[in-house]
Order: sequence, then C-alpha cells, then structure tokens
Amino acid sequence: MEWYISLLLLMGTFFTLILMGIPVVFAFFGVNIIFGAYFMGTAGFELLIDGVYGSLSVFVLLPITLFILMGEVLFRTGIAMKMINTLDSWMGAIPGRLSLLSVGSGTLMATLSGASIGTTAMLVRTLTPAMEARGYSKNLAIGPLLGSGGLAIMIPPSALGVILAVVASVSVGKLLIAIIIPGILLALSYVVYIFVACWLDPNAAPAYDEAPVPMRERLVNTAIYILPLSIIVFLVIGVVFLGVATPTEAAALGTAGSFVLAACYRQLSWAVTIDALMSTLRISIMVLAIMAASTAFTQILAYSGASQQLVTWAASLPIPPIWVIVMMHLITLILGGPIGGIPLIMMTIPVFIPVVVALGYDPIWFCVAMLVNVELAQITPPFGVLLYVTRGILKDTSMAVIARAAVPIIVCNLIVMGLLVAFPALSMWLPSLMME
Repeated sequence: MEWYISLLLLMGTFFTLILMGIPVVFAFFGVNIIFGAYFMGTAGFELLIDGVYGSLSVFVLLPITLFILMGEVLFRTGIAMKMINTLDSWMGAIPGRLSLLSVGSGTLMATLSGASIGTTAMLVRTLTPAMEARGYSKNLAIGPLLGSGGLAIMIPPSALGVILAVVASVSVGKLLIAIIIPGILLALSYVVYIFVACWLDPNAAPAYDEAPVPMRERLVNTAIYILPLSIIVFLVIGVVFLGVATPTEAAALGTAGSFVLAACYRQLSWAVTIDALMSTLRISIMVLAIMAASTAFTQILAYSGASQQLVTWAASLPIPPIWVIVMMHLITLILGGPIGGIPLIMMTIPVFIPVVVALGYDPIWFCVAMLVNVELAQITPPFGVLLYVTRGILKDTSMAVIARAAVPIIVCNLIVMGLLVAFPALSMWLPSLMME
C-alpha cells in the first residue's frame, strides 16, 4: 500500500470516528486496533499493549498532574479571587478598566494554573456582570476575557506545554521557559487592542466613579495576596530557569507551596482537598488515556511507513521551507477547533516534528508557535471550545455576538504568531540563558 494511502486511511478513520461523536480516546484505540491488526496481525495487539505501558511509565509526565492539582487548590480555596480584587484596586480610573483587569487577572492566573477552560469560566462568571452593569460593549466585555482565559496555555505552568514537549521529544524545561515571552506578547497585544478600542469609541467602555482604595490598604493587600503568589511562580519557573530543579521537581515544589499558602490563608479544609484531588484525578486520567492511545497510533503510523515518506516528500517540495511551516500551522488552525488541543497535538506533532527537523528548524521554536495556534483554535468560530464555555455562562448572549467579540482577539493572536515565525529569537532567547 502506498504511504499516502496509509496516511489518508489512518487520519480519515480517526476523523470519521470523531465526527460520529465517539470520544477521542476510543477513536484512537479503535484506529489502533483496526490498523494494527491489518498491518501486523496479532503482533499489532502486542505493539498496542507495549505502547500504552511505555507511554505512561515516563517520569517526565508527572508535572501534568501536579500542575493540575496546583491550579485546583488555588481556585477552590478562593485565593485567585482575592488576587483579582487586589489587582482591581490598583487600576484607577483608566479607560477600559475592567477589560484591562480581565487581561491582568488572566495573566496572573495563568501563572497559577494551566487550565484555560477553568480560567475562562471563572473570569467570565466574575467580571462580565460588572462590565454589563457599567455599559461595556460586548466586544470589550467578552473579547479580552476569551483571550485572557487562553493565556493559561502560553504562560508556565502549562500542562499542555508539558504534553507538547513530551510528544515532540524536546526539553520540557526549555519549552516552558520559551513560552514566557510569547505569552507576555499576547497579553500586551490585548492591552493595546483595549486602549485602541477605547480611543476610537469612548462609549465602548464608559467611565464610572469608583471609590479609591487607600494606598495603605492596597499595599497591605498586595503584600498578603500578590507577593506570596510570586513565590509560587518562582518555585515553578525560577528554579527551572536557574537549573536548580527539573520541571517535575518544580511542579512538586509549586504544588506543595499552593497547599502551604492555602493553609496560611486558613482556606484549606478536608472538603477542599478532596474536591481538588478528585477533580485532578478525573482530568489526569482523561489526559493520560489520550496520550497512551495516541502513542500507539504514532507507532502504527511509523510502521506503515507514512511518517518517513511524508518527511522525504515535504523536504523535496519546490517551495521555500518556511511555507511548509506555514502550511503546518494552517492545518493546525483548521483542525484545532473540532478536535481540541490535546488530541490535535497527539495527531499532528509526531508527523510534523520530523519534517521540521528535516527542514533545519528548531523544534522548540515550532512548538511555541504551535501552542499559540492551539490557543487561537480555542477561540476561532465555529468550533472554538472557549466560545462554547462563554456561551454556557452567558445564556442571554448569542453565539454570533460572542464570535464577533472574538475577532479582534483572533487578529492579535495571528499578529503574535507571525512575529514568532518571523523572529525565532522571541521564543529562543530565554532558553538560551538557562543554566544547565
């Protein structure tokens, strides 16, 4: 069988199962069983078992569960909400105050949790009523919230970043450090959009009187609720950058720090701990099951010869190599909405990374832009998952209105992605400074 026919059959069967409404993990396993038996007979089942075991017995996967647990503890204890209130007290009477607060809160919360869906839900539920009460336009009320929630993917600790690094066989620590500047660029692009929108139409974010918070109270709240969180951030990011700890050790430090912080705030209880652990267990099982199934899928793809032949074909195309990279990102954007971030990474990265390396590009550079693309797919109509999360909370707002509010944020993401592709130093400079 020709390699391109094998590739089309494997991918086509998977997408058909997804469109039929079959859960992603079962779609992966279904393809593995069918084509494993077809290509290798009974040996295909042995390969499936070995692939599942091998993919889950990797120590480097541990940060995924730890990052999820850390975020669950901080959210369920209400620490994140106190942080938002403290940040709000510093905003003052600036144009688009609440929209800017959503960006600032999303950025800070991204350093505490890698869960974009949970972050978006919390921000929309918390800030939208206040924006609507003060007459904010839908674009300025909803758009920044969509973008800010997605920042959880782009700022460490990013569970999706860990998954991507493992699948791409690159350094987890370097990738987590590499996404810091792109994540900050995304946040800054949202801030610029808000200022420009307020300048063009002051009525989009009407000014309102807010009783000023005394400076002493602001400083005290900052010392109590913001500075301690910076210690958590250092435990997760700083120790990796300084070469003091591995990403797994840093994740353990951050998780332990979140429990200690919750206890210091007297918010830690058995009920909160059990809820956080159970939620972490459910999410981790889902993620690891998909990873196990996708690893076996990758092995079947390699056995069919499709992976190697695709690399050879892409390297021989009579076009500049950068256009091959652009085509990969376009495919990622198209597929990202209906498939979702984790399955998308599992499906595409094993195919893309060998091509990226063969073309002479740094895989970490490609992975950083890939994460931006995944975030973009989450807010791109008609399948973006964050659009539906927002619609589920704002039941009186139509999907068309939410989609229109996402357009300026989509443009911001595209601009940042273009900068990352055109200027690799934006993502590669910080990793080059890391201490081994």
